[in-house]
Amino acid sequence: MHCAFNLEYIIQNNHPQPFSYPSATFPVYFSSSSQNRNKMKTLLIIAAVIVTAIFTGCSKNNELPGDSTFKLNDTLELVIDKSAVNNENQLTITIDSVLNDSRCPGNAICVWAGNAAVRFLFVNNETEHKFVLNTHGGTSFPQDTLLDGYAIRLVNLNPYPMTTNEIKQEDYVAELLITKIQ
Repeated sequence: MHCAFNLEYIIQNNHPQPFSYPSATFPVYFSSSSQNRNKMKTLLIIAAVIVTAIFTGCSKNNELPGDSTFKLNDTLELVIDKSAVNNENQLTITIDSVLNDSRCPGNAICVWAGNAAVRFLFVNNETEHKFVLNTHGGTSFPQDTLLDGYAIRLVNLNPYPMTTNEIKQEDYVAELLITKIQ
């Protein structure tokens, strides 16, 4: 914004000076009394504060964007490409994708239970972490991780596979538990 006028000069010399605001010109008039000049100074200061507040966003919104919210120590359900946020701790978690799902279908007999690997994106105060959790568990297929003072555990992944249907990425729902480590 460009204002082509000298406010101090106008007040001291008590005469109109036009000023422009993008495409308009406005004359500024002051009366000769010092009381009116003080009122005008006060009004200009108030206007400047209001304009500054508008442009700087005086009421900062600390709420993170997301599709749902969650509380620490409560199980939350997430679907692919949807985020859950915890505004109190400035956390966001999203399922990036199910990398593979080799779990033994519910209507089959298998030698091994199988595993599903799920990639997540965890954001803590603008620090991003991508990580993979598994349904099987154990040292080769971890079900939980520790990040920035938080324990994140994959509790379950639904739907469970069947031999009669193929599961699409958008059909998966992960159950997670996020706790703060003391």
